[in-house]
Amino acid sequence: MNEEANSGEGRRAFPLSPKEIAAVLVIVFLLVQGYLAIRDRGLTASIDSHPAFAQPAFPLEFSRKMDFDPLSFLGRGQQAGLWDWTPEGLELTDEGKSYFDQTGDQFISRASAGQRRVARLSSISTRDGRREISFFYEWTEVAPPASALLFPAPQTGREYLGRAVLEQEQGDWKVTSFVTQDFDETLSRLQDIAAGVRR
Repeated sequence: MNEEANSGEGRRAFPLSPKEIAAVLVIVFLLVQGYLAIRDRGLTASIDSHPAFAQPAFPLEFSRKMDFDPLSFLGRGQQAGLWDWTPEGLELTDEGKSYFDQTGDQFISRASAGQRRVARLSSISTRDGRREISFFYEWTEVAPPASALLFPAPQTGREYLGRAVLEQEQGDWKVTSFVTQDFDETLSRLQDIAAGVRR
């Protein structure tokens, strides 16, 4: 009788104890996270190595004879030491010559806006063999012209939202398009103002 009771006690209603179930769930979670980290690392590396994302250009051209407004980007550029105002028009300083060329009366930027990197991926979807990715990125460096002339200027230590489309090419993921709306729209506004376009 005691043997039967003991054998009944040895059998469990569930094959695993609560601690064992918790351990299995933790292992499954870690495996999934490991897979996602490996997958994300390749996609992140592809975006980070895309030159137009990593070191965005700062295309800007404007006349040195524009009407000077100390509250506009011209005034911010003067305060940053990129140029000086004279009655004949703007004159590039030595600092300004590091970032701008002068052709006739035009100042033409040859600077990059700075450097940025992916901070984390937000969402990934697959469509027609392509990966469409939303991600957060941060500026690791903002070049002086972008810092002075863009309004609002990018800031290091802050995350911004971006989107990219990647396709596989010979086994590697390649960026086919991307949007970094905060920077793109701010740069576009500055370019319009520099070209005399009123918004």
